[in-house]
Amino acid sequence: MVLDQTVIVERDGVKLAVKKFSDLPGLKWILSLPFKALYPFTLSACERLKREYTFFKGEHEKFKTPKVYLVDWKEKILEREFIEGVKLSEADVVEAAGILASTLAWLHREGWCLGDSKPSNFILKNRTVYIIDGEQAVRNSSENYRVWDLAFSLFSLGASKPLDTMMDSYDMKILRRFSHSYLKAGGRLSLLKLAVRALNLPPA
Repeated sequence: MVLDQTVIVERDGVKLAVKKFSDLPGLKWILSLPFKALYPFTLSACERLKREYTFFKGEHEKFKTPKVYLVDWKEKILEREFIEGVKLSEADVVEAAGILASTLAWLHREGWCLGDSKPSNFILKNRTVYIIDGEQAVRNSSENYRVWDLAFSLFSLGASKPLDTMMDSYDMKILRRFSHSYLKAGGRLSLLKLAVRALNLPPA
């Protein structure tokens, strides 16, 4: 099976990320199929390229996306700015939870939903957050899609353990920071409650 591949190249002293979208879907998107009732995941290489391009070219107030330098629609290739920074997946998990939640609140207020909202798709550079993957991003007002973003982010951060291991644990710190930051940045409490309920977590 051919998977999407991103390679880093240097041209005229500038680093670029060159992403090839495969017509044969990667394993992670095949595994997403059971969740299509919760989020409109697509396996189509053309559609994923279109979504990423549209998201990257959009105007965003509180976070940034990489600059797009070239799109080859026939070969399904996107060349973008390479972002040097710290992935939230590599940062302190409690701090990452706060940054991730704030960014999702800003994203949702703009009318976007990300789909693939795991911490490794967010990079912190000079106190600015960059979202570097938008191939499942859609502009939509669906509450279900926003709840998916929140639940998947919390799951990826590790705040998804059974109730008996959550109370007064490090995972509760993650959940509290995530919840506080999402609401402070303008996120809706009703969506957060639905995400927490979906993961069978105690209230923060």
